Amino acid sequence: MVDSALYDLGKALATLAADKLKEEYTLLVGVREEGQKLQENLKMINSVLAGAEERALMEENIKCWLDLLKDVVYDIEDVLDDWTMEVEFAKQGKPKHDDVQNETASSDQKEKKVCFSSCIPTPCSCFKPIKKVKNRHDIARRIKEINDRLDHIANLKDKYKLESLRGNDQLVIPRRLTTSFGQFKDLHAQTIIKQKVIEALQPAQGTDEVTKIEVTSLVGMGGIGKTTIAKIVYNDADVKSDHFDKLMWVCVSDSFSEMKVSKAILNSLDSNRSSSGFEEIQQVLEEIDKLIKGKRFLLVLDDVWTENDGDWNGIMSSLSSCQPGSRVLVTTRNHRVAQAMKTKVTIPVNELPEEECLSLFQHFAFSGRGESERHNLESIAQEMAKKCKGLALAAETLGRAMAFKSTKREWEGVLKSNLWNFEDEKKAGELPAALLLSYIDLPSPMIKRCFASCCVFQKDQVMSKRDLVWLWMGLGLLRSETGQMEIVGEDYFNILVARSFFKEINDDDGVKMHDIIHDLAQFLMKNEVLLFSEDGEAVNELILNKGSAKIRYLTMVSRRSQLPTVGNDDDLKRLRMLGIEAHDCEPSDLEGVLSKLSCVRVLKIRSQKMNVVPSGSIGKLTHLRYVDFCNCWSLKELPESICDLFCLQTLNIYGCVQLKKLPKGMGKLVNLRHLYNKDSPGQLPKGMKGLSSLQTLPMLDVGESQLDNNHELLGLGDLQNLNSLQGEFRLYGIKGGMIEVEEAEKAALQSKTDISCLGLFFVNDDDRTDDDDEGVTNRRLKVLEALKPHKDLEALEIQDYSGQRFASWINGDWLHNVKKLELSFCQPSLLPPLGTLPSLESLQISHMWGVRSVGEEFLGIEESQSHLASSSSSSPHPAFVALFPKLKTLKFFFLYNWKTWADPKHDNNVQVTNIIIMPSLSTLRIYSCRKLKSLPRFLAAAPIKELKIIGCPLIKESIRDGFEEQYRWVLNKPRSSHGLLQARALLKADQLQPNSVPGQRLQVHASFKEKAVTGLTAAVLTASMVVGSLV
Repeated sequence: MVDSALYDLGKALATLAADKLKEEYTLLVGVREEGQKLQENLKMINSVLAGAEERALMEENIKCWLDLLKDVVYDIEDVLDDWTMEVEFAKQGKPKHDDVQNETASSDQKEKKVCFSSCIPTPCSCFKPIKKVKNRHDIARRIKEINDRLDHIANLKDKYKLESLRGNDQLVIPRRLTTSFGQFKDLHAQTIIKQKVIEALQPAQGTDEVTKIEVTSLVGMGGIGKTTIAKIVYNDADVKSDHFDKLMWVCVSDSFSEMKVSKAILNSLDSNRSSSGFEEIQQVLEEIDKLIKGKRFLLVLDDVWTENDGDWNGIMSSLSSCQPGSRVLVTTRNHRVAQAMKTKVTIPVNELPEEECLSLFQHFAFSGRGESERHNLESIAQEMAKKCKGLALAAETLGRAMAFKSTKREWEGVLKSNLWNFEDEKKAGELPAALLLSYIDLPSPMIKRCFASCCVFQKDQVMSKRDLVWLWMGLGLLRSETGQMEIVGEDYFNILVARSFFKEINDDDGVKMHDIIHDLAQFLMKNEVLLFSEDGEAVNELILNKGSAKIRYLTMVSRRSQLPTVGNDDDLKRLRMLGIEAHDCEPSDLEGVLSKLSCVRVLKIRSQKMNVVPSGSIGKLTHLRYVDFCNCWSLKELPESICDLFCLQTLNIYGCVQLKKLPKGMGKLVNLRHLYNKDSPGQLPKGMKGLSSLQTLPMLDVGESQLDNNHELLGLGDLQNLNSLQGEFRLYGIKGGMIEVEEAEKAALQSKTDISCLGLFFVNDDDRTDDDDEGVTNRRLKVLEALKPHKDLEALEIQDYSGQRFASWINGDWLHNVKKLELSFCQPSLLPPLGTLPSLESLQISHMWGVRSVGEEFLGIEESQSHLASSSSSSPHPAFVALFPKLKTLKFFFLYNWKTWADPKHDNNVQVTNIIIMPSLSTLRIYSCRKLKSLPRFLAAAPIKELKIIGCPLIKESIRDGFEEQYRWVLNKPRSSHGLLQARALLKADQLQPNSVPGQRLQVHASFKEKAVTGLTAAVLTASMVVGSLV
């Protein structure tokens, strides 16, 4: 590993040691001098790290020197960690592993938050407790040993002539951090290859013989654009609609697993079907055979490495029941792989022509620059593009890096770098020097280390921004003077995306690394990271003989009944991260591994058979910052000892559906920032009310907190001090009694300004059935009024609210930033004035059986009168107001008593012609509103692209003037049958019969192929006829 992170780690430790030595170590007899020496050594060595980083790529002795230093600073980190915890527990006057105290009474001492970075006691306040610290002599001894090792490292520094580089050590955000690179047009060379691939995927012309399955292979070196071309073909509209029934994409990678590939194929065939329940390969293959039978498919196998043709026998056999004309498209770096896959057509992907490589590089490097600046850098750009050697990935990544270089001198420095001569026996020809230069150019050593740590993920694995930030935070890679580590992590994430180290793949901050980028991360961490494949074999080439390797990060993905044996006890003791994904992993297997850990910071376990966490081991892992038990479905209990993890910052229990409660002592986790309990227990222990740093808490169930004076559970009023909550937050079990009114006021949701998505889920706590009881309904309304959120909320969901009307704050003045709103199972008969919400884009109203009419109150006509009146008085021109101005998606589901959806009324007070309603609406869906008779006329002016009405038998009366011509284009889209169905302008045939619209004929655009109509079922044809009449 090229440990560039030591630059920042050494600097941070030097500063941390300086602060702590003054306040803590000086209190230990004989430690003062050693501590000062430690501080001086670190500062001196830190000064040369920046210069050693680049040399380590070229010189083995410098790399070995960095490895020695890395081991020392890891040990320093452990010493400081241990000492901080010892001092803190001594400060509290109790041993480190005391039993959990019952949280039955409020106490300032119990509720006091202790920041990990600021828990250092002063000499006067803690001199007496420090005398009781048992490990003080051990800590002094360890510091002395570290100093001895640093002396040796310092001597080697002089021997290797490592010199200090002057400069600003602080992270400087580049001037073009927010540069928008725009979409680069398709490369001509790639377009030509794309056409060749599409031709190869089509049946041969002039012959009746159609081979059942044919294989086409794209062959070329890494980073040259094979995957890009395959994606262009895969997403091509003609490929999707004209020939294949099923499209599947599977990343195979260099660690071949028949089970992994087979499950990926199965998931691609049916995204709603989970393959996790299959334990035997034969079960998966049989399921594939059933789903593929009689269908013509395109299967893309990306990044194939295995040259053993026997590996594919089972998979290809399971696909053989397909329709003739099916195709497999393979991308690989090796011609022998293409031969093993029995390829019929091999298409070589060569280097980009020089002019196209230059064009690609300049698109990114020159982004945001003026003509004069471009001209000044033109000659350097040409030289750099040549050094990219026709590799598209290298040209793009280096171009993005150079976009952040401000001066010609900086450009010349990169051009003259010795790294262009980089060679490595194992990686020559696989890691372009341009990628290494892009890595070296990252603006902070800690960003480099964050990137390198991503090699713990498997190739092609989707990584979320949230998970990456939690990982980096757990590994101690995020530093912030203000304590806002998450913001620093998001900045790092955005920088890595902007520089093409991460590729965004969806709208939920999901990213992947290109396989060459992943190779780079593995190269940087090659002596520290061990990955085990799904079959329990090592992925990377790390020798595990005693003393030959120092593993810091270990990830095991295994289907074996027992975990593979990894190294020796010393290897496990050094681990900073342990990830285990094993379906059959038993608690006893985990006990054996966890008991050998001592320095681990991150623990991630996925096991469907783990029903308990080994209590004897987990509580002793005192360095843990991040614990992830995501989707451990069988997990029923967390041990009380987990509350002894003083440093714990993140606990992920997402999907632990059988976990009913959390340990009572959770309030001791004073550094906990993220508890991700989605689809897990929502009832939390009372002691957590003092965790003022808690930011992530997706759900809280307060329904049982007041039951029989239950004071052990966190209640609604206990949210008072949890003002750091942010993101998604859902409250369950809200009641409508007098107690809840007081508790809702205490909760002070309005002060929690970082919550972006709020869910309010009520329960009926009244035995009375008289819904007209004014006292009951008033209390329910008061509770909702008291749960008023802050004004910048982005999404709101209310469910099971049983008051007679909605709260007054549900209007455009207060919820001006809400983009998504859902109301379901609520009792009010009148909808709030949602038309006044200026930012609302998505609205869903469902199961509100009291609603009988939707009209002006829904649009907010009354609220708009004052706006119209004021506008008219101040301007001679006619005033206009838009209702639902940004609404794109509108859904009404299961409103069984809804009869009318009325247009605005014409009266003397409101000029209806000056009101614009839903000018952005593109999707309208109405399901099972069986009494609804008509649609309002104003919808005729809305730009609806998707209209779907199901289970509304009386809707035929909504056929009115203007509708027919307005929406006829939905049916006339120039697509095949798939395009017709994708328009989704359907009404179910079982609700509307053909004779309900006399004289109407199905109109199909002439460009539709004949097969596009003949393949439709009678039900779809009938539905289309109705659409033709309605729209």
